[in-house]
Amino acid sequence: MTSQTDTAESRGRGRDLRDLVQMIRRYWLGEVAIVLLTIAAVALFTAVQPRAYQSTATGLTQAATGESLSMAMAGESLAKSRAESYVRLATSDVVAKRAQKALGTDRSIGSLLGSVRAVLPPDTAVIEITATSNTAEGAAKLANAWIAALAEQVKELETPQGAVAEPAISFVPLASARAPYLPSSPNVQTALILAVLASVALAFVYALLRAHFDRRVRTVEQIERLLDSPVIGTIPASPILGDRQRVIEHESGADAAELFTIAEALRELRTNLSYIDVDHPPRVIVVTSTIPGEGKSTLTANLADAIASAGANVVVIDCDLRRPVQSSLFSLRGGVGLTDVLSGRVPLNDALQAPSGNAHLRVLSSGRVPPNPSELLGSRTMKELVSALSEVATVILDAPPLLSVTDAAILGTIADGILITVGARQVTGEQLDKAYRSVTRVNGKVLGAVLNKIPPKGVDSHDYGYYRTDYYISDEATSNDSHAAAPVEAMDPGSAEGRAEETDHDDAAAPGQDAPRSIRSRKELRSGR
Repeated sequence: MTSQTDTAESRGRGRDLRDLVQMIRRYWLGEVAIVLLTIAAVALFTAVQPRAYQSTATGLTQAATGESLSMAMAGESLAKSRAESYVRLATSDVVAKRAQKALGTDRSIGSLLGSVRAVLPPDTAVIEITATSNTAEGAAKLANAWIAALAEQVKELETPQGAVAEPAISFVPLASARAPYLPSSPNVQTALILAVLASVALAFVYALLRAHFDRRVRTVEQIERLLDSPVIGTIPASPILGDRQRVIEHESGADAAELFTIAEALRELRTNLSYIDVDHPPRVIVVTSTIPGEGKSTLTANLADAIASAGANVVVIDCDLRRPVQSSLFSLRGGVGLTDVLSGRVPLNDALQAPSGNAHLRVLSSGRVPPNPSELLGSRTMKELVSALSEVATVILDAPPLLSVTDAAILGTIADGILITVGARQVTGEQLDKAYRSVTRVNGKVLGAVLNKIPPKGVDSHDYGYYRTDYYISDEATSNDSHAAAPVEAMDPGSAEGRAEETDHDDAAAPGQDAPRSIRSRKELRSGR
């Protein structure tokens, strides 16, 4: 429904010049191929066509005139009148036989008549004989022989039998035909001009059809129109993030400009998240996507690094119980995780793991794969666990794709909102709309979307509103934001300092705080663990 509305809105507002230019630039490769192929096809067709040459000879019909003006005008009128008859005579068999005899050719009368055209220009007594042949000399000879044959035939008709005096009406050759330099057919210049015009038209039609049938999401504007929610981040495509990696792992040896643009994009996302609701910033965030492969797990890990680098406490929970990847992303040891904590087998403090080099970040892996992931994630124990963690840290839940299973929508009911990762040119508008409705159907809240894997340069980068810049800082300055000066023990759930800080800090772990309080679930608090 929304996709249809989107189409209607697009039709309603029409395409302005900027849209057309972007459309042409987006599909330029196919358009160039169409232009080249069309021109090549026309050129090949023209090359195999037989060459035809045309040459024109002219003759004048004239009447004998007297000395007076009236007789001269009468003679001119008579000549024009008789020329109308002679132009029909020019394409008769008798003239063709005379020309055949003069040329000494064995071509048939019909073939000769098919190669000759007689024309009488308006209000003149001049007859033009145009002959066509496969050679330039042949065309000139045929035209000259034909005009001479017509003159002889007219003289014979206008001279009475046995008369000695000159006839009153005569037809005389006026201009002889000359061999042409270029063939009249095929006209190479005209063919190429028409080929260029036709190829440009076909390329434009191709671009229109591609734009009409290509339903993949490409721009920020498309996402905001489909989701009725803001796009709060744009993450460039990069090999650094291509294979489930973290930016912090590439602080040395990576391209400085590329690393800087990715880090800045993550910081921008972190800042935008804090400004979604200034009075009540989201504490529990579900990160999901529409379909697999859009980079939501990698985004979760890097977003957690970005938030923790600002001095805020972050807990990442791998809620993708079917295909967990956070343990490998953070290089953690396998074993216990979320499912073990929810089942009561392992205390929360024993399941949380601290990635090396980050004092404000904890990760709770998925644990053993359960037979009922959706029921487990929607349980009251899960809700209490997330609520307890949110009192001391920002909780980020890595959830499965929305169209694959219902886990993300279920988690959205216990979270402050869902962040939908949208892979550029990976998901269609219909798929994104369906994913959005799966959240709103259960009264979930979509905080916004992140346009992921966008090209850092090229034509499409302008559509995404993303431009790579060469203005970047040094390697040391680039990594300053990713190092928070705080002891690892500051977030140790079992430390005495952590327990003592429970009464010294506010419930919300604001960015820039020095040390968080201990992380303990309500169930553990009630049990006295």
